[in-house]
Amino acid sequence: GAATFSDQDSIKNTEAVNTCNALNIINGENGSFYPTRNVTRAEMCKMICVALNGGREPALATGIGSTFTDTVGHWASPYIEYCVREGVVGGIGGGLFDPNGAVTGTQAAKMLLVAMGYNASRQGYVGSNAWELNINGDAAKNGLYDGLETIDASAPLNRDNAAQIIYNALEATMVEYVYSAQTVDGTLTMVPTLKDKTYLVG
Repeated sequence: GAATFSDQDSIKNTEAVNTCNALNIINGENGSFYPTRNVTRAEMCKMICVALNGGREPALATGIGSTFTDTVGHWASPYIEYCVREGVVGGIGGGLFDPNGAVTGTQAAKMLLVAMGYNASRQGYVGSNAWELNINGDAAKNGLYDGLETIDASAPLNRDNAAQIIYNALEATMVEYVYSAQTVDGTLTMVPTLKDKTYLVG
């Protein structure tokens, strides 16, 4: 059955919240869900790690050190480091990650797109002035904003909408880059093409 929170009536994305709660991706606290509370960058890393691990706490390396000066000793440090290794997140510059800062819809979408197989630098999510357009275009194409058409993607993402965007990502198709040899300017080059990931059934 669906979990009933004391603040159930103020949850908009009920199915997404119930699914994310059942998968341990976003849990309530003391019987409440707190749908309007903003999600931090650290929390989003944890949610993605659990989602990628099928709803279980991933076995994360401990004592691997921190890439960022402001994540040392932070509760989410192992999750953040996992996401850094996977290319899911980067810092905000100056050796900082801002773990307790609010994550925006666009930032959350970028993290989920990379988790789905997109390459952040190849897709122009980083190192481009059009990074927001690039992320939001791929996010819309993959249905990540389904049910969230009214949100401001550049504003902080609350727990209710985070559940929806993660739920949408869980429903989306994973992608992969398939390389083929092509002649570019007289030189044989391996050119990547983005394709839906097809799973080989044993």
